[in-house]
Amino acid sequence: MFDNLVNKKIMMILPVAAALALTGCKEEEAAAAPAPEPVDLAATEDLFAEPVQANPLTQDPSAVVVRVNGEDITRGEILEMMNMAMQQLQGRVSPQQLPQIQQQMYQQIKNDLITKKLIDAAVAAANLTVDPAEIDEAITALQGRIPEGQTLEAALASQGTTLAELKDNIASDMKTRQFLEAKTEGIADATEAEAKEFYDTNPQNFEQQESVAASHILIKTDTATNDVAKAELKAQLEQIRADIIAGKVTFEDAAKSHSGCPSSAQGGSLGTFGKGQMVPEFEVAAFTQEVGEVGDIVETQFGYHIIKVSEHADPGTVPFEEAKEQIIGYLTGQKKQQAVQDFIKSLRDSATIEEIAI
Repeated sequence: MFDNLVNKKIMMILPVAAALALTGCKEEEAAAAPAPEPVDLAATEDLFAEPVQANPLTQDPSAVVVRVNGEDITRGEILEMMNMAMQQLQGRVSPQQLPQIQQQMYQQIKNDLITKKLIDAAVAAANLTVDPAEIDEAITALQGRIPEGQTLEAALASQGTTLAELKDNIASDMKTRQFLEAKTEGIADATEAEAKEFYDTNPQNFEQQESVAASHILIKTDTATNDVAKAELKAQLEQIRADIIAGKVTFEDAAKSHSGCPSSAQGGSLGTFGKGQMVPEFEVAAFTQEVGEVGDIVETQFGYHIIKVSEHADPGTVPFEEAKEQIIGYLTGQKKQQAVQDFIKSLRDSATIEEIAI
């Protein structure tokens, strides 16, 4: 969120990036293979050996790729956005996937920039205003996310921008949201009957696999050089477990203080996961423990763990009454999204969009 707002251009979420996104400790537990080295797109022009354009892409970042109602979009703008997207995919994409993904990104970003030009012009013509208090509120929220010991101004400087530019970006984002929300004001919420029809015609969407919600505390053993050192680390975790069971400390506080997993920031929570998402030793323990129990120590390739299961869901079908509100929200969102897409299509249909051969 912070990077999106401080960048001079609002980064649009690319479907290809969203599909490949991985988060949290689940990745650590499930994937033992080393991640490929991050790729600096700016330094790898050879990756465009088979570009989506008819002619090879020029090296000139100022070269105009497309003109929208007389306004230029340059190759440099597209590559800047691609660099931002590639940073989100660091280490998650194999070298073999890169050419295809970058071609998809190139086309997607070009289309997104065309859409942004058209929406920006429509928003500007609407003469919308934003309450300065709302901008200040957003700034205050961002300040709360700045790491301790760093100021917002310093964080902005590291991103190559200023507080004034940040406020402009926030105001622009708010105006765009206000403008697009107005396009959906007359759309009624989905009905219960529509939700039931969706539920009945998409039974596969409501099949529930066996899953657990669990937290863990990890003591890594990668620094242990011999069996004695490993035994000391295991004894340390045994003492932590004993303190939790005795009520001297909560599982969550112990995880924050001692766990070597990034999930420590969430009190050790790994969220909900199904079978096949964790390494075998961890999975067996998590799926056989009693809910609320602090389990025995489990050893995996990552180290020693103690696990606490908070929920255990059996396989089955989610009842309609349980899924109803979520379905209504989804269908209502689909209707509004379609209205916005129809509006954007009308903007594109009436615009002069010139593809420039380079």
